[in-house]
Amino acid sequence: MTDSAEEFLTIGVFARASGLTPSALRFYDDCGLLVPASIDARSGYRYYTRAQAKRANIIRQLREIGMPLDKVASALDGDGAAAVEMVDRHVDELAARARAAAEAAVSIRRLFDEKYCTATVSAADFASAVEQVASAAGTSEEFPVLRGVLVEVDGGTVTLTATDRYRLSTRSLVAQSSPGASWSRVAAVGSLGSLPASGNCALTATDDAMMLESEGVQHTVDLVDGDFPDWRTIVDGLAPTATRVVVQRDFVPLDSGTLRIDAGPDGLTVEGVVVPARVTGSEMTVFFDAAVLQAAVASAVGPDLMLDIAAPDQPMLVRSAVDGALTTLVMPVLG
Repeated sequence: MTDSAEEFLTIGVFARASGLTPSALRFYDDCGLLVPASIDARSGYRYYTRAQAKRANIIRQLREIGMPLDKVASALDGDGAAAVEMVDRHVDELAARARAAAEAAVSIRRLFDEKYCTATVSAADFASAVEQVASAAGTSEEFPVLRGVLVEVDGGTVTLTATDRYRLSTRSLVAQSSPGASWSRVAAVGSLGSLPASGNCALTATDDAMMLESEGVQHTVDLVDGDFPDWRTIVDGLAPTATRVVVQRDFVPLDSGTLRIDAGPDGLTVEGVVVPARVTGSEMTVFFDAAVLQAAVASAVGPDLMLDIAAPDQPMLVRSAVDGALTTLVMPVLG
């Protein structure tokens, strides 16, 4: 950090102030859309200033209405009148979101005395997150807990995570939350998609149950017994990125088998075929099961992906260029 008199905010404090998750802020830093005011040279910690809150809030609101990443950059850095026109096209949808939030606040106030906190998120966002993450859930009878989705409600964040040991996918959503204890449950995949995907979705819990409510419809979720793997330790223990690739998600051929990917200063090739991409870092050759990789990239939102490769024998981190809060790990195979 510098010796400037201006106050610096940690990424966690700035995330709460801006309404973006820390993972989204890291993504927007990596793609150059929202760069921290300072980065500690020793620890790598990111620091922001309050002056950056306006840009962060604009990014968040534009992303909430589905504006593509390139148009967000144009709106922020281009002509102001054009940006206003872009926003005006979506004003009706923004007004609808505000009305839905006001309705959610009414129900949240009724839940203040509950033991566990209640989180309210956009029903459409929750349905999208379930669809994206559930594809990584396991199917083996040997590990029943991996056949579920871990749902974590902690303060203003709802996080969904699934893994089959070869893939791991996690997505976090910003939530409105009532007072009460944080909680987590492992939910059967098929029981998370039984509500209308409109308006807001409220997630509640008791000591031995989990409920969803949307548009006046309440649903009790089927739970899965067992201890879910400590996925945060897995993600935090990843080796540093050696090669980063930004590529359209249709780069994976649809045929099965082992897939060879070569990335480096000369670009990207998949099975010897040149694929348009932006590559930074060192030269790297890595192999994947084509079906596993195809399933991982298919869950991404939008056309673009960011691939972080550490080594040929280390998990590859797949991040959506449309939603920095969606993260997937894919294990490579021997070539």
